[in-house]
Amino acid sequence: MSSRPLLPASSSRAPDAIEEAQFRARMARVGPDAANRPARRSRAPARVRGFRLGWKGWLVVDCLVVLLVVAGVVAWPPIQSCRTQDQTVGFYAGDSVGKCIRRGIAERLDTADQRLKSLIRRSGR
Repeated sequence: MSSRPLLPASSSRAPDAIEEAQFRARMARVGPDAANRPARRSRAPARVRGFRLGWKGWLVVDCLVVLLVVAGVVAWPPIQSCRTQDQTVGFYAGDSVGKCIRRGIAERLDTADQRLKSLIRRSGR
């Protein structure tokens, strides 16, 4: 059974207005209306947006980073050994640091190629 008193139809708006006022009073105690509520601001400092890349852009960036690391691993030891040889012993006539570096990098790439080939040949065992 309802706890509301039954009133004639002409006064049916009065209880609704009272209930509405009571509801608004309860909501005012709980907090401000969502419509009147100011926009929430994050306590964290605002992030400055830089450039945004999609997944294809980041894939290109990742590939470039891997390529640079591999190039560094392949090229660094011959560069250092040729510089050391230039400072300590020197080169024969017609040889230079650049030729020594190119020869060293070619040897490293050839060695890596031979190792990959031998791994592929033994993969069937």
